[in-house]
Amino acid sequence: MEFKNETDIKIVAKFVANKIIDKLKSGRTVLWFVPGGSAIAVAAETSRIIAKFSHSNLSVTLTDERYGPPGHQDSNWQGLLDAGLRLPEAKLIQVLTGENIINTTSKFNDILKQELDGANYRIGLFGIGENGHTAGIMPGSVAVSDEHLACWYKAEKFDRITLTSKAIQRIDEVIVFAKGEAKWKTLQDLEGEEDVTKQPAQILKRVPLLTIFTDYKKDL
Repeated sequence: MEFKNETDIKIVAKFVANKIIDKLKSGRTVLWFVPGGSAIAVAAETSRIIAKFSHSNLSVTLTDERYGPPGHQDSNWQGLLDAGLRLPEAKLIQVLTGENIINTTSKFNDILKQELDGANYRIGLFGIGENGHTAGIMPGSVAVSDEHLACWYKAEKFDRITLTSKAIQRIDEVIVFAKGEAKWKTLQDLEGEEDVTKQPAQILKRVPLLTIFTDYKKDL
């Protein structure tokens, strides 16, 4: 786990894009997980950089989604599109299908298995919440221990469909964007060994390569 004291969106996006572009140039098929929330702007800017290069071997899907009809106003995927996510050569995989949440989650689980198995490199851009959540895995939720690659549950504000810890542990590299003093205590706890049920972001430390861009600890 490496902390980088940087939160400029363009700089972080260039870092993420270069990772993906380098893998694509080497002939690998890449699966990129994109987030909702405060990291949407980073994902959109990253896509603008990638789009200048050949990216037909790139697949893109979400870390988590808020259930509803495709394109609903609180959808993470719609938020990414509205922010400017455009990758004309890539395989773009949205979660919402217009079906009920059970069928939608089941199909997402099947897609995840296919894409994780088929990719040569799996990389994710994630956020971390003030409460220690990452993707749609809230503290105490079933997503921490669910044995599938994707699961759904009723959260406080939305019915959520999310990657599980099992899926995250199949990712090769994760880049986190965590900006704001409200998240500093969470990041401090991340350096320790908190219970993953209480701080799901601890799961990210099980990924082989983890880089966290943040304004936490100005002396880094």
